[in-house]
Amino acid sequence: MADKTEGTLLVHAVGGGDLGLAGARDWTGAPVDIDGDPQATGTDLRPLRKVLAGLAAAKLPVSLIALLGTTTPGGPAGRSFAEHAEEIRARLVSPNGLFGARFEPGAVAVVPVQGPTLSHTTDALRRWLDGRTPDDILVTCGSGAYALSAGALCAALESRRSARILDIAGAERSYTLGPARGMDTYLESWLLRHRFWDALAEIDPDHAPLWELLAARQAGNIDRAAALTSRPDRLPGIEIERFTKPWPIAQAALFERLGRGEAADHGLLRAWFAHQLHKFFNNEETLLSPRNRDLIADLIDVLGDRNSDQGGLAGKIRTASRETRGDHESAAVAMLRDNALVDLYREAATHQAHLKPDPAEPGPLPPVLLAAADRWEKDDHTVNLVTGTGRTCWPVLGSGDVLALMAVGLDRDGRDGEDHRAILAVITDLRRRQQHLLRPGALKLRLLASPETQDRAHRLSHWATRDTDATADVRVIGGVTGDLLAVRDSVTTALAAEAPPTGRRDSGSLRDIDELVLVLNPGPPMTNYGMISAGVEWSLTAACPLRITELTRRPDGLPELRGGAPVLAGLGADHMLTALAVSAVRRLDLRTARRLVERMSEPPREVLPRLKRLESDLYGPAGRDWREADRIRHARRRLRLIRDVGERHLIPMAYLAVEALRPALFPWHVWTRLQKACPVLKTLGRMANDTVQGHALDRYRRGIWRPERHDVRELLAQAMVELGGPGEGDDVLVKQYGEVIARLSGGG
Repeated sequence: MADKTEGTLLVHAVGGGDLGLAGARDWTGAPVDIDGDPQATGTDLRPLRKVLAGLAAAKLPVSLIALLGTTTPGGPAGRSFAEHAEEIRARLVSPNGLFGARFEPGAVAVVPVQGPTLSHTTDALRRWLDGRTPDDILVTCGSGAYALSAGALCAALESRRSARILDIAGAERSYTLGPARGMDTYLESWLLRHRFWDALAEIDPDHAPLWELLAARQAGNIDRAAALTSRPDRLPGIEIERFTKPWPIAQAALFERLGRGEAADHGLLRAWFAHQLHKFFNNEETLLSPRNRDLIADLIDVLGDRNSDQGGLAGKIRTASRETRGDHESAAVAMLRDNALVDLYREAATHQAHLKPDPAEPGPLPPVLLAAADRWEKDDHTVNLVTGTGRTCWPVLGSGDVLALMAVGLDRDGRDGEDHRAILAVITDLRRRQQHLLRPGALKLRLLASPETQDRAHRLSHWATRDTDATADVRVIGGVTGDLLAVRDSVTTALAAEAPPTGRRDSGSLRDIDELVLVLNPGPPMTNYGMISAGVEWSLTAACPLRITELTRRPDGLPELRGGAPVLAGLGADHMLTALAVSAVRRLDLRTARRLVERMSEPPREVLPRLKRLESDLYGPAGRDWREADRIRHARRRLRLIRDVGERHLIPMAYLAVEALRPALFPWHVWTRLQKACPVLKTLGRMANDTVQGHALDRYRRGIWRPERHDVRELLAQAMVELGGPGEGDDVLVKQYGEVIARLSGGG
């Protein structure tokens, strides 16, 4: 008979309790008894009997059963749990059935699992689920290794199926692990944390004038910001100069977008570098040695006029850095000696940054840049403005803090050394994860303890504080007991009870963490599942990534953390990340959109190839075999998309248009020739140079900033004509753009 593929699926991990060996640590010579006494109570009653009886009492019919069994040899009676699972299956499909239930042969299957780990179980059940379409999945817990139950949950999520948890002690009730509130109630926090001001304006019309002003500043659109501030009655308490002068706008745009790797390249960084160096120099000129003063003054002049338009600016900075001597307290000298910052400048100065693959994870920003961001944020009024709407900001570059949650099990004699090594393994993993964040921060570990395990948890906390390198903040959340919902609520309440967020870094608030890690550890299953549910809830509240790991042993017996996949994003974060990705695509911030999609759980990434293609087709380099006619055709497509998007969304159209064309499609010498044949391209180039992403700061400082005023959309349309348009296929990118948004939004 063919396997049954639909209906409600029950996933049950076969463990010692199913064989009459609940709690046994040594199976040598122990008899196996699958049936047990139907009148038994507590752990003496077989787990599957409890589950089937509970489901029958709750009138929840089961159509399919998947029995998980590890293939590790040497189990009870010398057989693996997978072999015992086969015997249970045979009984369930036999004429007499088992535990008062009988199933068709195609309705019960054994899923062999190579080892009692989260990853082994996830992989095995995910493969088994392929091609099967259960309407609902119920996963038991309290029987077999907890990792098998959690792995089954992860497999369901990765297969894009809903799953509920059944505790064998009360199988008449099932639990979901999703958030306590409706998903849309969290979206505002995610938009606020990532500073998607334009999207906030759409969902919060009461404060739309403020969000629109912040969006204009972030886009570097001085004209739009000035127009918005012309109505002070709509924006009370606004310091207009902070939104209408190039330097405040450039700083805000840079620091708010820096961590997102947005748009065409680091043009804002290039502009900021020259202006910030000049400001440092003005403050320190009389304190610098004559040699350094002359070197830096000459460099500032070179940066101001782009070395008489000859380029090579990164090399000039390197030379100045090598030739400076002393003045170790000088901010200007420190800026030149920050090699990571100079490397970023080099990529920005060549306009090649957007043509290179970005790292999978951003990693720490250069120290000088972090210090500058902190100074700016301290003086910026965004935090106060947002507070005026009844909300609290997040630090602009995050906190650098990573939080881990881990449940503590019952104590056993002689385990102190093992416990200490486990804590060190967790702290080491957190430190490794922290290295991928934009800035250094705190490592935080919260140990979840029931009344029975509280003493052990406090001993571990004191040891970690005293005997580790004191870089981790380890505390105990006590009194964690009850069912899944009770555990979830007690954990989230404890997390919220710590320091309140202030909108600035160093608040110590757990809401401001940059990443949340769940450490699955052998212990009460409801505590672990309650911790997962609390993690889902808190990651949505904190608008941060959530990762699930498992504390296992290496072959040498030492503990290590495995896993870390974002599979739990399927319980909530995917919805948030999708909304953010759609907003980023709409603004043509395609690298940001791609990074957001890459943080999702596996199924939503189906859109990723289309998104990567759109990013490449809009900003990427020309193909090696493209002739000039091919390049011109692709140029028209890029200009068409930028023009169409610019009609609906606030984007730096002139700057994006120029960056999308040169040097990506046209090398510099070809671009110079093309501007002569197509004068409107030269006009667009001048307008791009007059933006804060271009050279507005240099020109403003030198008193020669006179930005031209044109309708950029008209210029783009004219450029398409001068490049031989309209032509067949000019709307190819417009269609790709629409398809990506439709698929992200669930419409295709």
